[in-house]
Amino acid sequence: AIEHNDGAAPHFTATSLSPPRSTPKPPSPSHRNTMSLQPEISRAFQTSAPSLHPPLLAKLTHLCSAHGLTPSELHEEWEAHSLTRRIDSLDDVTFPAFEASVASKRKKSGVVVLSSTGLGKRAAGVTPSPAPERRVSARSGLSAVDALDVGARSPDSKSSFAAAKVTPQKGAGYADRTGRGDVVAAYNPRGLDEARGGGRRRCRVAMHDGGRHQRSEGHMFASLHGRAVALEERWWRMNDAICQTYGWKSEEEDMMECEFQSAEQTTKPYWTPVGVPGQSSVVCVGRICNEGLIPPQLPILNVSLSLVSPQAHEGRLNSASLLLEGSRRHSNGSRISVDLPKDLSYSLFPGQIVAMEGMNSSGRCIRPIKVTEGAPPPKETVAAQELMQYCQQANGQPLKIVTMCGPYTTSDSLEYSPLVDAVLKISEDKPDVVILCGPFVDSRQSLVQDGPRIEEDGVMKTVSFEYLFRVKVSELLMEMYENYPELETQIVLVPSVEDAICDSVYPQPPLADVEIRTGMIEFGNLGLKELEFAGREGAKNPPPRVHCVSNPCTLRINEIVVGVTSTDILFHINCDSANANLPPSGRLTRIAQHLIQQRSYYPLFPAAKGACLDLTSAEKWEMPVRPDILIVPSKLTPFVKEVSEGTVVVNPGALTKNSTGGTYAVMDVHPMKKEKLEEAKAEGADLENDIQERLRVDIRRI
Repeated sequence: AIEHNDGAAPHFTATSLSPPRSTPKPPSPSHRNTMSLQPEISRAFQTSAPSLHPPLLAKLTHLCSAHGLTPSELHEEWEAHSLTRRIDSLDDVTFPAFEASVASKRKKSGVVVLSSTGLGKRAAGVTPSPAPERRVSARSGLSAVDALDVGARSPDSKSSFAAAKVTPQKGAGYADRTGRGDVVAAYNPRGLDEARGGGRRRCRVAMHDGGRHQRSEGHMFASLHGRAVALEERWWRMNDAICQTYGWKSEEEDMMECEFQSAEQTTKPYWTPVGVPGQSSVVCVGRICNEGLIPPQLPILNVSLSLVSPQAHEGRLNSASLLLEGSRRHSNGSRISVDLPKDLSYSLFPGQIVAMEGMNSSGRCIRPIKVTEGAPPPKETVAAQELMQYCQQANGQPLKIVTMCGPYTTSDSLEYSPLVDAVLKISEDKPDVVILCGPFVDSRQSLVQDGPRIEEDGVMKTVSFEYLFRVKVSELLMEMYENYPELETQIVLVPSVEDAICDSVYPQPPLADVEIRTGMIEFGNLGLKELEFAGREGAKNPPPRVHCVSNPCTLRINEIVVGVTSTDILFHINCDSANANLPPSGRLTRIAQHLIQQRSYYPLFPAAKGACLDLTSAEKWEMPVRPDILIVPSKLTPFVKEVSEGTVVVNPGALTKNSTGGTYAVMDVHPMKKEKLEEAKAEGADLENDIQERLRVDIRRI
């Protein structure tokens, strides 16, 4: 039955759908329609399945009517499924997988199956009442669309509905967004003026030494021993850095250096392997682990328990499930409990390598009085002469850097309107450098998953992911350079693990053109070569202006060291961290500071669900030096924070948020004072960048 409420949308009631028991039930229209479908389905499947026995034919008929498919459409679904799964025949064994595949595709396209037998065609085109919104855990791995239960029914309902097209409740679209150009977050401790974009001078953009990564060939083929070795080497690098930074030594090292000094005269605690009991205060360096379900120890393999059982890390880390894991060489990978005092300030997450100072009298539990959460990498200094040259080249004007992060189109369109507006803003402001982080072709978008379709010459056509990038991104940037041939703005392209145009294994190599022709179809050409020479007709050996870099990467823009990763590590750590007694509004600052203290762009282990890490390449996502500016796009609130003695962390946010606009960041780096440079040049000294003294950051709405 359908109730009408004064012109409101029709509303279903489940109480009056079933006919009275005493009244004979006539054949429903849907039943008559189902019987008429069987001959059509038999003809449609004549080539691929000529002999369909009646039970299987009935199943196909029900599948066709339940999802609102025509027999020819159902046959096309089977052909796609058989080619993908490499199945030759349709029978009772292969049908369940085919049924699940059809249901999954229809769910992504917005058609919800309500499995009805009584209402028939009357439900077609009717919009059901929207289901109540449900909160989804960030660790479930499900998107909001996948987790939405639109077909919820009352428990006493004996009937359900036929397939119905669900009309989503849309909010304000991109064209109707408000607050365009508004500043949502800012960093300007010295009250610096906003820089005017030059766009006509050249600045130096280069990768830091050893920062370019190659394609990972060993992912999914790394042995258990190889992964354990990578974790052990990471532990030793951090252990040496922590001990060197804070001056901790083992008792044997101290006695060798001070041969005539007794151990009792030393007031500083000694470095001690994890699991070794002692009656005095010690320092233990280890990896933070989640207790969970610990499998039995495997002394023969001698590998980390984290690699043996991923189930040991189910559930969020908390103070009761926290363990400290030692090295394989000194502690045989043993783990001990951690008894954290209630008044201790800490912020911990799995995979973090820390030093805990406290008592470990039993060898099985340590009660720390202090937790050292890592050691930042060394700062890089620049010669005063080099700084003077950069200042003269810029005529004393600030350096303007703009950074944006994808997706660059709204979730309901492939028109890339936000990117068009961003390029118009770039051509107007003329910044010196623009850093574009992926995803450029978002593999999470339903329009991309179903095969991107764009309109060309008035005809909708399905194109490859690479062709979509070339038409919507590369050609748009080409048009900008052709319209403004004097524009010297340099563009940095950073891939993302969510990009459909590149490998999703972290760390990622730079984007590159790979031309593969199959008949009239061309795959892999991103248009990067044409972009480099757009608007430069007749120029001989022009300097590069499009820089394709790795994810993550450490850049040098003139004297400034910029670290960039497009992976949402801040959100991943936030979902699996334990903290206590932090200062007000210090959570985001502490999470951002972890990256610097752990000397890594992705210190979390085990990785978040969906993140594919090549552990054998772990050293490639470590920070070679301390960056002056660290760009970490995240779905968390956009922010700008100064952390770890001078590093400024910038979360520009995403350029789009679902069907509306997002944010981007504008950074103005002012030059050092001329008097300070001349004084240092006369002394021949090297200077630190002191970026916090001469940086202004505005995070704006698109």
